Amino acid sequence: MTVQEFYDYITKHMTAEEALKTQLEGSLRAYEHLKFDNKEEAVHPAMIIAMAALDMGWSMAIPDGGDDDILRGMTVGTDEYLDELFNDNPDDILPAEEN
Repeated sequence: MTVQEFYDYITKHMTAEEALKTQLEGSLRAYEHLKFDNKEEAVHPAMIIAMAALDMGWSMAIPDGGDDDILRGMTVGTDEYLDELFNDNPDDILPAEEN
């Protein structure tokens, strides 16, 4: 089915609210599949965020977990966005490794 055929189907048979709900349900099912369907191949949610950020060409800032090695949070966005966030503490930003 092409994008246009899918669009035509949706606009003929669904309201905007129903189409949005269907789209969100599909995305949620895909996400849940990545996380839980096969424990041996499960993908940690933080890895999904990191992979998406890299795919979008964004940078990431991840705080050092210290001795705990517990991920307390992460910041993702364009270089400009991270520069705005960390402008007061430029030492907090580590440059991305060059490949």
